[in-house]
Parts: sequence; structure tokens; C-alpha cells
Amino acid sequence: MNEALTLTLWNSILPLAGLCALVVFLPGWIVGRGNVSQGALARAVGVTALVALVVGAVLAAGLYAAINEGVWAGVLAAPLERAGFFLGRSALFALLWGPVLGFVWLVKAQELNRRLGMRMEDGEGGKG
Repeated sequence: MNEALTLTLWNSILPLAGLCALVVFLPGWIVGRGNVSQGALARAVGVTALVALVVGAVLAAGLYAAINEGVWAGVLAAPLERAGFFLGRSALFALLWGPVLGFVWLVKAQELNRRLGMRMEDGEGGKG
């Protein structure tokens, strides 16, 4: 069996783990540690989703290029068509990182609400 066509640590597991790590850490980095705005958090999650989609497309192109000759020449010959193809492949990666991003959003929103509650409690003299 052709080893280039088999799933390995380098051509499947690490790229997907990298995308998941990206969606876990990027929203917090974008909004900062003391964020108290749900709107800013939602924008950070949206930006993270777009970044993950583009990074996934680049990863898909790299993985395709590793097992197929002429991928980069095809990208240069028809960039919009090839970009659409690889963005479609990246959308398949979103089946994995999408739920992870949703969970990160939920956890960060709960943390934000806890900070807001503590801030309100402190503003009222600690009488909650």
C-alpha cells in the first residue's frame, strides 16, 4: 500500500490537533484576559473561525501537495478555483474544530459572566 495515502501522525493527526489548538487559544488571545464584553467575545470567535478556515485550507493544500504532484502549479493556474476547492476541504476540518470552538465560546462566556458578577458584587460593597 502506498504510504503517502495512509493516515499517519504527520499527515492527519498533527494538522487537526494544530487546528484544534488554534481555536482553543486564539479567542482568548484576541479579546484579552479581562474582557467583559459578550460582543467582543463573539467577534473573537468569528475571527477565530475565519482564521481556522483559512489555515485549514492552507493545510489541506499542503497535504494534497505532499501526495500529488502539480498541486501548486494548479493553484497558480486557477487560484480562485483552487482556493474554493481547498476552502471546501477546510470546511470538512471544521467538523472537528467547530464543536471545540463552540465549547471554548461557552466556557469563555461563562467565565465572562462570572467576572461581571464579581465586579457587580464588589461595586455594591460586597453585599451581593
